[in-house]
Amino acid sequence: MVLYKKVFPLGKDISFFQYITTIRKSYFPNFVITLDKIPSTENYLAQIFFTAPLWRWGLANMFSDGVFLRKCIIQYVKDEEYFVLQASPRTSNVLVAARYVIFAFLFLSLVLFMIITKDIFTRDLFFLIVIIAAWLTPLALIYFRDKHLLDKIGSLAMEINQEEG
Repeated sequence: MVLYKKVFPLGKDISFFQYITTIRKSYFPNFVITLDKIPSTENYLAQIFFTAPLWRWGLANMFSDGVFLRKCIIQYVKDEEYFVLQASPRTSNVLVAARYVIFAFLFLSLVLFMIITKDIFTRDLFFLIVIIAAWLTPLALIYFRDKHLLDKIGSLAMEINQEEG
């Protein structure tokens, strides 16, 4: 299941090898990125690991390795001079996220059932919706944090082009 897929241009004078080298040399706070070439292709497998020692307990440990979108594939399209960065979560991470979403959906269903069968005031409904939003916020924050990191990794090709230009 691919949850992130984005196309990034390489630039005129930038090679894909320079881009991969730049990723290997770049520093990403709280993250380690490993790159492995996929045999018999131009593509690379990137794995992201969360390394913030002060965040040992908390929301980041909701998922294995502290990252939701851990495995990424960087696909190079030679003729078009662009690459595609796509990421997908581990199966165990999908199960954890699904459990959160299913619980929120069931809770919302219960709230709607209570509204229909019993006369709940609007103020009580507001608090129940706040509870659902609070339940789903950690999941959304971790997804957007990982998406921001992937956008930063992909935009390194543009930064190389600006530095050399």
